[in-house]
Amino acid sequence: MYPALFKKLILPLYEKIKGKKLLTYVNQYQSHLALTKLQLEQHQWNELQKLLKHAFDNTTFYPEIWAKVGVNSIDDIQSMSDFEKLPLVTKDDIAKHYEDLLAKNYSNNIKKATGGSTGQPFRFELNTDSNTRREAIMWRGYGWLGAGLGEKTLYLWGADIGQPTKLKALKNNLYHAFYNRKMMNSFAMNANNMHEYVENINSYRPKALVSYVNPLYELAKYIIDNKLSVFSPKTILTGAEPLHEFQREVIEEAFNCNVYNTFGCREFMLMSAECKEHKNLHINIDHLVVETISDDGSAITGESGDLVVTDLYNYGMPLIRYLNGDRATLVNSPCGCTNPLPIMKSIDGRKLDIIKTPSGKKIPGELFPHLFKEFEDITRFQVKQSNINELSIAMIVNKALSESEQQKIKDEINKYADNELTLHLNFVDDIPLTMSGKHRVTICEV
Repeated sequence: MYPALFKKLILPLYEKIKGKKLLTYVNQYQSHLALTKLQLEQHQWNELQKLLKHAFDNTTFYPEIWAKVGVNSIDDIQSMSDFEKLPLVTKDDIAKHYEDLLAKNYSNNIKKATGGSTGQPFRFELNTDSNTRREAIMWRGYGWLGAGLGEKTLYLWGADIGQPTKLKALKNNLYHAFYNRKMMNSFAMNANNMHEYVENINSYRPKALVSYVNPLYELAKYIIDNKLSVFSPKTILTGAEPLHEFQREVIEEAFNCNVYNTFGCREFMLMSAECKEHKNLHINIDHLVVETISDDGSAITGESGDLVVTDLYNYGMPLIRYLNGDRATLVNSPCGCTNPLPIMKSIDGRKLDIIKTPSGKKIPGELFPHLFKEFEDITRFQVKQSNINELSIAMIVNKALSESEQQKIKDEINKYADNELTLHLNFVDDIPLTMSGKHRVTICEV
């Protein structure tokens, strides 16, 4: 009963007191799912025009860089093809021109930061209404997967940095209880306390479970290896890290329920979420403009490209044609379900995940999970390239790999690297997580 009571009585009363419009936006975005794709695209274009005018009139950064490509007036942008000619914005651009990106008619922005995949902190801002909208988009996506507002949900997620005071801990617990959810700290999970996490799941009995990929995968393997009985939720959602198919299979086996992937980043929150029918990732184009480009900057579909994202509602610090560092494949074909939002066929990792060779070959990071899943004694690995001629592979193993197994790993990688890389296999006791508590499969520093 709580989800219905929460949405019809508790949350509206709370929002009336706080002056927030989360439920209004959730309902608004939900209504967009009744639109056609053409209507969604028209809505997107209408909102984009408003954003572009705002950025042109109220920031110093965008008029200056747009003038370099011949856009001296907002009237020069009359179509999506005109929009796609605007310059790209990078993290370095934002760091160098931070103040110039802030809208002069917005103050009291929310300040955000992320460690990023490289460990280099990245900072940005957004206005409060934009923050509420991104929460609403998240709840819509989680909602169509059975983990919506008020549903009893268990999160295996990262914890706040530092030791909270008793008062802060109490506030956090009340806040999560308000949303009918319980938090388990994925950072604190290890081989010695996994049984406690299983016990927590069994005692809480959540309808939905939301988790980082790798902690849940490790917990699923522990459950299977130890033949443990675990409560089966109605749905499991993963996010914050790439979900590989072999991981999905293991998690589904352990928990005996479907696992659905979601995709987002700190700068925009939820960008796409799978549907229940076909497990296709649907892109939130009523909130974002999502493009993919080739290495030469040309717009592409049907093949992997660098993601270029525009937040339609961040008026505090507009991020327009922003390269977020991820790669994905967008397609024009419909899903086959009733959801009209377009499809992101695959998430192809981060641009920095691609391993390079001296002759210019590129090895996608996806190769390595598919390779190492064939070796049962490798429990975790990380591939790191610090110079163009070498590749170091750190591995945590249950027992030493034989010479033939090690050679098999090298031979498989060399099939794609044409023997251009010197391969170093390093057996280690630990592989550090990123600053945000995630595990990076591949790191390319060249």
